[in-house]
Amino acid sequence: MEPFVLHTPRLVLDQPTATDVDDLARHCTDPVFEKFLTIPWPYERADAVSFVDHYAPSGWAEDREWTWAIREGGGAPLLGVIGVRLGIGMVGFWLGGAHRGRGVMPEALTAVVDAVFARTDLDAVRWECVIGNAASLRTAQKCGFTFTGAGPGQVPGRTGERSASWTGMLRRDDDRTPKGGWPEH
Repeated sequence: MEPFVLHTPRLVLDQPTATDVDDLARHCTDPVFEKFLTIPWPYERADAVSFVDHYAPSGWAEDREWTWAIREGGGAPLLGVIGVRLGIGMVGFWLGGAHRGRGVMPEALTAVVDAVFARTDLDAVRWECVIGNAASLRTAQKCGFTFTGAGPGQVPGRTGERSASWTGMLRRDDDRTPKGGWPEH
């Protein structure tokens, strides 16, 4: 698949590039990432280079995973990253600490879900996060996902383990309004 750009009223989702390496490396050393994400830890600049040069491009080339840099305009600095693993329809995302709490991620996630439903035959997009990641949970809830439970996640952790995870799903024909039934956070 050829990478494509997504636009929202205030965001541009495009490809991570070499100019993003330092921002990636800086954002991904946030201690919250060690607890909740599957990225290498400790995260080093070489990990960011590998992500930009190999991981993201190979996902697109193999039509396995679509990954975007999140920006507030074309050419603007990287705020975070969002992607979808197409085989299981699983979204994953993060924002740098300075960019959280401004509604960026729900806007980006909505654009990605719309693209998945427009460009694939997947009937649902799935979401999961490590139990305790309230920010990720709030994002999925705001975007209209239905909470489907807690248990071992599908996405392997850093060492191959299946983390205790909250899970959710948004079906192609679901109403996108927030649903009840989510854990208290």
